[in-house]
Amino acid sequence: MQNLKFKLNSWSADFFWPLFIAAIFFLSPTLIIAWISFSRQDFFQQHLENIGEAGCNLLVFAFCLYLLGYLLVAVIKPSANNSWLWLVAVLTFVVSLVTIPLLSRDITAYALNADIFYHGHLNPYLTPIGLGRQSWHLGQLWWLNYPSPYGPVFFLLLGLPFLVSWGQLLPFIFSYKVLVLLAFVLTGYLFSSYRRQCHLPAYLDWLFYLNPALIVNWLIEGHQEVFIVLILLWLLWRSSKKNVFNLGALLLASFMKITAVIFWPLSWFKDKIFNWRRFWQANLLLLLSWLLFFAIIHLTPLDFWHNNLAFLDQQCFYACSPLVMVSNNLLGAGAGIFRLGLFVIIYLASLYFFLFKNYQPVKFIIWSFTALFFINTSWLTPWYPTLVIPFALLTKKRSYIILAGLITIYCLWHYVGL
Repeated sequence: MQNLKFKLNSWSADFFWPLFIAAIFFLSPTLIIAWISFSRQDFFQQHLENIGEAGCNLLVFAFCLYLLGYLLVAVIKPSANNSWLWLVAVLTFVVSLVTIPLLSRDITAYALNADIFYHGHLNPYLTPIGLGRQSWHLGQLWWLNYPSPYGPVFFLLLGLPFLVSWGQLLPFIFSYKVLVLLAFVLTGYLFSSYRRQCHLPAYLDWLFYLNPALIVNWLIEGHQEVFIVLILLWLLWRSSKKNVFNLGALLLASFMKITAVIFWPLSWFKDKIFNWRRFWQANLLLLLSWLLFFAIIHLTPLDFWHNNLAFLDQQCFYACSPLVMVSNNLLGAGAGIFRLGLFVIIYLASLYFFLFKNYQPVKFIIWSFTALFFINTSWLTPWYPTLVIPFALLTKKRSYIILAGLITIYCLWHYVGL
């Protein structure tokens, strides 16, 4: 009886009305998106582009509720062990887990790639995704005509849900999303651990766990960005003890998603100081590893760029960032060169100011990703910028938390063409 009384007192102490309203603002949109998803007649051919005006309006309403709940949590600043918010988080995670992705079809692309590799025993970097056994479910999609753009480590990761599901699409989706949820929870643990090492306020844990963009793009849609953040947060957590970034883990991240290569300069430093020996060792390892990869898949780097990353030629995929739209309109064919030059300048500046001059790897990650996605990426999708959000929450400046909020808004509204 005493234990029961203690638990009831704990729940009552954590409860107050603004937090209860925030809980409604989180659970309601999660249930709305789940209802929209399960009410479809076809789980694979009906998605964001053809759910109708009523479905889109309902989706916009759900996004507004998410953002209001997130704003309330940011204002309330609850403790990390708040019982009510943990209940809200668990319920949100469970509903997200059983919701079939609605806003994108990437998770089905993962299944088809795994089918080509594990069942067909074909080279996924030479074989069009459309040759997967169940591609007929998706109808006519342009990217079915191209081979895989995913890294080899991600293929190894896809092996487990493929074997569990026997290659069937719906079982694959749910088994893969279990893997995503586990990665998300582990990422949250590392986020909290590193946050404590940096002596940052505890409420930031909730700004991670209940971030609407992460719930939608990672937990509901199952995008692979969660695995990149997991690796990078582990590297940050480990480097705070070892004072060096693990070369193997950095290489793992680049073979998970090719964009992670931009963080390779982190490997050049030891005890927060540039180290020439590390520089040559790391660069030689990176060069030999990628040359071996291209030799194994029987492609040259140029062929891989043109054949497997063909979506790079898509202009304003979903919607462009504002800078991309303006530069395209003003500069025409020269817009790409201008944006590339601007990205290189900002990237080198972040490398100098946040690594060489004053070692701050979190800020280097933030500005490298931000410049890559919002300046040099013409095929920007709503889930790419989610890579910035966890790291923007791990600084001591309020401006970076505001940046995380703005990117969160952008990642949601980007789905409806903004």
